[in-house]
Amino acid sequence: NIIFILSDQHNPKITGFGGNRVVKTPNLDHLASQGTSHLNCYCASPLCIPSRAAMLSGLLPTKTGVLTNFECLPSDKMTFVHSLGIAGYETVLCGRMHFKGPDQRHGFMRRIMGDIHSPYIGGGLDLGFLEGADEQSRVGLEKSGPGHSSVIDYDREIFEQAEKFLASRQSEKPLFLTVGLYGPHCPYVCPKELYDYYYENLPPIENNQSFQESVHPAVKKWYENRGIAIVTEEETRRARAAYYGLIELMDCSIGRLIETIDKTIGLKETLLIYASDHGDMVGEKGMFWKTNFYEGSARVPMIFSMPGVIQTNKTIKQPTSLLDLGPTLIDVCGGPKLPRTDGESLFDMLKGETEENHNRIVISQLADNKGDNPSAMIRQNDWKLLSHQ
Repeated sequence: NIIFILSDQHNPKITGFGGNRVVKTPNLDHLASQGTSHLNCYCASPLCIPSRAAMLSGLLPTKTGVLTNFECLPSDKMTFVHSLGIAGYETVLCGRMHFKGPDQRHGFMRRIMGDIHSPYIGGGLDLGFLEGADEQSRVGLEKSGPGHSSVIDYDREIFEQAEKFLASRQSEKPLFLTVGLYGPHCPYVCPKELYDYYYENLPPIENNQSFQESVHPAVKKWYENRGIAIVTEEETRRARAAYYGLIELMDCSIGRLIETIDKTIGLKETLLIYASDHGDMVGEKGMFWKTNFYEGSARVPMIFSMPGVIQTNKTIKQPTSLLDLGPTLIDVCGGPKLPRTDGESLFDMLKGETEENHNRIVISQLADNKGDNPSAMIRQNDWKLLSHQ
């Protein structure tokens, strides 16, 4: 069986296993200690829908045709989920995948819970008094702090539905279950107890003024397009405290889900994967959200865990990509390979049968977003090249 937990907008540096000493992520840390984590894994685009379409199809955004959040993955594009179904897996989606358009499956045989977003192009998210706080704008910082949101309710329901499904499942087929979360995506709002703890325990907020004054014009334009050329220390602390709280909240739910897996289909027979579609700057360099190629935005956490198969307590340092997920799982399951792919299987490396390839080239792409110019990133060894049109 394979359980894939996919969060939204999780900065890989804000995890215990990623080296952060403030945030509490004991369940993700344990998962990493029982498996292999990727230190330099990148999304194919630091934006939700292009990243997910690329991950599912194994193709860069320029090949999927999905370059913004207002485009649909064509139904004739084969995804790795189709391949797993052909290999005999029951493919189930619980929660978020941010599909746009009439096709809400793209290879999943069942969907036991829908998305929080409207499936229609241009459809937004109803957040009530937090309206606009999920967008890349100053509103998100102004409304940050302690409290409650429909996003928190949505993710709680996702975990509950996934656990109910596992407890009542009768099929004898091997299972591929994707648990798709909205958190820790903004709004930067979390329960007061968590918020208060992190607000008091965060390290001092860095001063980004000199960086912002000397940075490339394309990045200066990025700040201006989002209305955050000036961000106060208090705004950064509030948003960051809430973001940390959302991560701890998610980690607790992941722990309960893992307990349910152990009681139902069994951990010994299950490959567990955790990843996120892209990161969040959370105030680093005075930036928030995503849509840039700094590490907090373009790099993602990724863990594979199955003791006895995957190496335990191992960290892979070579550049990897979310594009590699499909080829890896197809290798695991023996399904038909995708017609074309820009990713590569990591299965032999995860088992310790091949060495890391530090010359691996990883690419990420970003189209015009909020008035920014199109841009791209290439990472190889210790170097990263950015190109702005």
